[in-house]
Amino acid sequence: MTKNKVQRIVAVILVIASIALAVLGFVNLPKREAAEGQKILTDLRIRTLLNATGDGVVESYVAIAKKDATAAAKAAGGGMSAIREAVAKAEEETRAKYSNATTDYAALDTSALEAAVAEDEVRLKAYYTAAYVAEQAYIDEHMAEAEAAAAAEREAKIAAGEDVPAEETITVDMSGFVATEEMTGLLAKADQAYEPVGAALQGIYPVLDASALSTLKGTIQDIVYQQGDDFTVQYDRYMAAGSGAALENPVSAFLVRYADDLLYGALALLVCAAVVLFYELLARKLGIPRIIIGLFFILLCFMSLWYDLSLSTLLSNTLVRMGMNSIMVLAMVPGIQCGISLNLGLPIGLVAGLIGGLMTIELGIPGWGGFLFAILVGIVIAAVCGWMYGHLLNRLKGEEMSVTTYVGFSIVSLMCIAWLVLPFTSLKLRWPLGTGLRNTIGLDGTNFRHILDDLLAFQIGDFVVPTGLLLFMLVCCFLVWLFTRSKTGVAMSAVGNNPRFAEATGINVDKMRLVGTVLSTVLGAVGILVYSQSYGFMQLYTAPRQMGFIAASAILIGGASTSRCKISHVLIGTFLFQGVLTLGMPVANMLVPGSTISETLRILISNGIILYALTKSGGESRA
Repeated sequence: MTKNKVQRIVAVILVIASIALAVLGFVNLPKREAAEGQKILTDLRIRTLLNATGDGVVESYVAIAKKDATAAAKAAGGGMSAIREAVAKAEEETRAKYSNATTDYAALDTSALEAAVAEDEVRLKAYYTAAYVAEQAYIDEHMAEAEAAAAAEREAKIAAGEDVPAEETITVDMSGFVATEEMTGLLAKADQAYEPVGAALQGIYPVLDASALSTLKGTIQDIVYQQGDDFTVQYDRYMAAGSGAALENPVSAFLVRYADDLLYGALALLVCAAVVLFYELLARKLGIPRIIIGLFFILLCFMSLWYDLSLSTLLSNTLVRMGMNSIMVLAMVPGIQCGISLNLGLPIGLVAGLIGGLMTIELGIPGWGGFLFAILVGIVIAAVCGWMYGHLLNRLKGEEMSVTTYVGFSIVSLMCIAWLVLPFTSLKLRWPLGTGLRNTIGLDGTNFRHILDDLLAFQIGDFVVPTGLLLFMLVCCFLVWLFTRSKTGVAMSAVGNNPRFAEATGINVDKMRLVGTVLSTVLGAVGILVYSQSYGFMQLYTAPRQMGFIAASAILIGGASTSRCKISHVLIGTFLFQGVLTLGMPVANMLVPGSTISETLRILISNGIILYALTKSGGESRA
């Protein structure tokens, strides 16, 4: 049997399995809102209520037994010691009697309880819906105040030399929230609806008194309905309470619960079938590493759906991370095209950009003026440093990868000293005691925090589109693309493809390599400022050290090599790389809570893809 025939057979099997899962999913998904789904929830809910009430009944019997034992001991003339002994014995005997007792649920008439619970659920749902609307209105009204307080607290911590988190969640203090008249009225109706529930439970368990029902009220209402309940949430909660025995057909209920996951599984099998069927074509066009990364990203998308994570929110975060990292990845394009290969000396440009950002804060230039001023200063410094860096690389042709790595690490180490002695005076930048700049510089509304992210941003459900950030990214990509189509850009690409042939045609190889190096360094300066405004902080000292490797691995994942690349490689690679990181962390936390699997994967992917690219390049000299 040939290899192609085996591939087709496997693909057909996967397609058949996908169709079977899809049919099961489409058949069972509508049942959630239909009578069958409601019957499943009703059976589980009633059993959960009976189990919880049964525990309360035991406590009621214990209370009665303790009361009777106390009365009997007093009647017999016993003292406190005799009373305590009698009470303890009565409690022990009663718990032993009823804790091991079994209830014949099939013999119980729960029709009155089911009707009362259905009405109570409606009332509770109306109350929680109104409460959610009122709370959101309160949050929206006081969010600006909470943001101002959080910004002031962050500034105070920075001024005191305390560490501040890179990302923080701003919450509104709800202590001043007062229930609306609508909420009060709906809550009263929910309390009234609880009375028939209690009466129905008393009909099943006569020993329950008013005190026991009052004690059980919160537990019972939480079982009946909680804010944000849907079919899957209620099903999981009731099953976790051990009520699965109430289901007449557990398999059918399982299919209804996991109908959406069956559809996700069907789509995943279709993807697998396509990969198996067109594997050779995909491997030839994309390469094995990109197939693995792409499939891994798709797997993470499916797993986030299976674990009921918000995929739209995760993809929105991926889009933001793509925009904030893409310019640094774009900085790899001129370096590859001019022949210096992966520019792992990118920290030179990053440091230049950071100096521009620090000068903006030092001079107190706010908003767009500060951001543009930081870019301008960063470009000027990066151009000068890139020119000197390019001359160094021209003298060491054939050893670019080693030299760029060494230079990148060296400039970071050198700046660790420079950050301690540079003459900045702003209290936002310096430590409150001693000398030197802080490790992390917080950005806020007085400079350029989120200035691109918030520009023309809009939201579709949970998916936030950072329009300004994406437009800036696309403009930069377009400008680099235009440059590569210019006479200088074409000459630079020719030098990168074949320097000897380019030299034979009259192209100044050293000059083109110098142009590419300067442009790469300048883009690095712009990229770190775009990254910082989105991140909300500028990180000094050792933070820029690994960014060159991250940018290199991203563009290689997108399909570039150490000698050829395109703008599309930047966009695809940045999206895939950041997507794996963004989705990997929450999925890994669901798989292994508290683990560092996502960080381990980032290191493996970023370093592994660079190693693969170097093995494919064969280590050939460009000299």
